[in-house]
Parts: sequence; C-alpha cells; structure tokens
Amino acid sequence: MGIEHKITAILHLGAISIVILYLLTNAFPKSYALGAVLFFVIKGIAFAVMKQNPLSALDAVAGVYLLFPVLGWFSNVVLNIIFIGFLVQKGVVYLFR
Repeated sequence: MGIEHKITAILHLGAISIVILYLLTNAFPKSYALGAVLFFVIKGIAFAVMKQNPLSALDAVAGVYLLFPVLGWFSNVVLNIIFIGFLVQKGVVYLFR
C-alpha cells in the first residue's frame, strides 16, 4: 500500500481517538468530536463511491451512528463498542498493511 493509505490510517485513528476521549471524558470540545464523526461520514461516502468499496460505506454508517452519542441523543454501550471497535480495527489494519 502507498503512503496515502498510511496517512489516511493515521487520520482515521486520530479521529476515532478524539471520539473515544470525548465520549468517555469530554476531554475535547464537542466541535472536535463532531468534526471527527463528519470525517468518517465524508470519507466513507467518498471512498465508497470512488473505489466501489462497500467496506468504506460502513465507515459512513459508523459515522452516522456515532453522531448520535456525540450529540447526546442516543447511546448504547454495546453498539458504541461495536462501531468504535470496527473503526479502530480498520485504522490499525490499514496502518500496518
């Protein structure tokens, strides 16, 4: 894989770290967490359309779901762990692939 995948993976892991820290401790402002969630939505939609990759579409789905806990509308611990785990796993795999 090229350097662009490594850079995307680092951005991916940084964004999910912001979301995790916001949900657990409110260590970051809500605007940072919203920006991180929007990163997943935009990246997921763009890569799903450009690369015809259904796995990237799941990034957008995870981003849309994580929008709800960040805004405080809905939060389910099991779903949070599933979606955050998926995003962390995907970032780590792309970083070391």
